[in-house]
Amino acid sequence: MEEELSLNMEKELHLLDNLEPPSKIEKLRIRGYRGSQLPCWMAKQSDSCGPADDTHIVMQRNPSEFSHLTKLVLDNLPNLEHLGELVELPLIKILKLKRLPKLGELLTTTTGEEGVEAQCCFHHVSTLVIIDCPKLVVKPYFPPSLQRLTLEGNNMQLVSSGCFFHPRHHHASHAHGDESSSSSYFADETGTHLERLELRRLTGSSSGWEVLQHLTGLHTLEIFKCTGLTHLPESIHCPTNLCRLVITQCDNLRVLPDWLVELKSLQSLEVRLCDALQQLPEQIGELCSLQHLTISSLTSLTCLPESMQHLTSLRTLNLCLCNALTHLPEWLGELSVLQKLWLQGCRGLTSLPQSIQRLTALEDLLISYNPDLDRRCTEGLGEDWHLVSHIQNLRLRD
Repeated sequence: MEEELSLNMEKELHLLDNLEPPSKIEKLRIRGYRGSQLPCWMAKQSDSCGPADDTHIVMQRNPSEFSHLTKLVLDNLPNLEHLGELVELPLIKILKLKRLPKLGELLTTTTGEEGVEAQCCFHHVSTLVIIDCPKLVVKPYFPPSLQRLTLEGNNMQLVSSGCFFHPRHHHASHAHGDESSSSSYFADETGTHLERLELRRLTGSSSGWEVLQHLTGLHTLEIFKCTGLTHLPESIHCPTNLCRLVITQCDNLRVLPDWLVELKSLQSLEVRLCDALQQLPEQIGELCSLQHLTISSLTSLTCLPESMQHLTSLRTLNLCLCNALTHLPEWLGELSVLQKLWLQGCRGLTSLPQSIQRLTALEDLLISYNPDLDRRCTEGLGEDWHLVSHIQNLRLRD
């Protein structure tokens, strides 16, 4: 069986070796390849590609000939163990590594270490996506140019390890007697430039997320289907520039912490499909910059916090599939700049508050999958028609 597998891997490598792309290719995706090493035209050294008398190997590609490549995707390569011989990609901007179960490391400098002789391999990488690479470690740290990072699947080791951090900071701190973990020494460059972080399907609790407190330039944080989370890591409230926070399908998340209101730059908050979450923070009204709020599929949510009336910047309120919510409070009329109100599938709502007619800025009201509200807001006939007749875009959907 092993001999047959080895033979098949050699055949696939030979096949891929002969599928050399044009030298000026800009985007490249390799998917489903079962070889254990890179094809010749992606490797630096000719001796890694086969016998010296192989005519295909003699025509070794000059690394500079891939100077036009800006996007590389490696997907479902079950036997690939290393990228150590990867040809230089000076203009690569988007790198996606998906379903590479045996890949052990990604070197971001020529030596995999920080030093005078080491040179950065990815000067222009702005987007890095790593999905289901359980053994992968980034050495020595993520590229300083990185603006968007997605970690999905069994990749918790990339959050809790030191690969976010610049070794010089680590050694300098220990030289002064600081015995803290490496998570205290974030690479200034990466922490400043990283704007968007997506953490999806990560296993483990919130104890390994301390890295977030060092991401000073972070604008967007998305947390999706991290079932080990019972509470949000306190380190989240440290990126003071955070503008957008999305929390989706974290089934065991029981509470949103009070310190969430310390995110004074937060403009958009989305909480979806968190079954264990029963209420919103009581002081949510202190989010003075909040413009967009989406609450979806919180099946135990029975009321909105009274402090929400102080969300004076709120422009969009989207309530979706919150069936335990039985009424909208009269203070809704205090949201003076509210432009969009979407009530989707909230079947517990049977009427609208009288104060909705004070929302003079309201331009878009969507009511869907709620027969009671639909009937009450029917033009000219509904009991609540006089409350909503001033709204320019009134949409009633079955």
